[in-house]
Amino acid sequence: MNRQDITFKIGDNGCRLYAICNGKTIGNIFFVRAGPDKIIISEAEIEPNQHAKDIEFYLVQEIINMAREQHRKIMSLCPYISEIFTHHPEFDDVRLLNKAR
Repeated sequence: MNRQDITFKIGDNGCRLYAICNGKTIGNIFFVRAGPDKIIISEAEIEPNQHAKDIEFYLVQEIINMAREQHRKIMSLCPYISEIFTHHPEFDDVRLLNKAR
């Protein structure tokens, strides 16, 4: 599955980012906006039988784009999403807690 096969949508409550492919939700990230400058990711869910690592990465890319546009930093409470941040220094500009590599 390629990123171009997926569309992304923010849920009506503004706290969930959906990944949709062929009309079906295949994954999502739950988050909250904390004040004017932060996004806190609480968890990610990927539907069974999907390419979990790829979809998680695409969701992270999308929420990072949103954070950059809104001049926000991201903190992840989700271990899977935190791991993506750890392995991709190109996301450090939006990462709230930068750990030494």
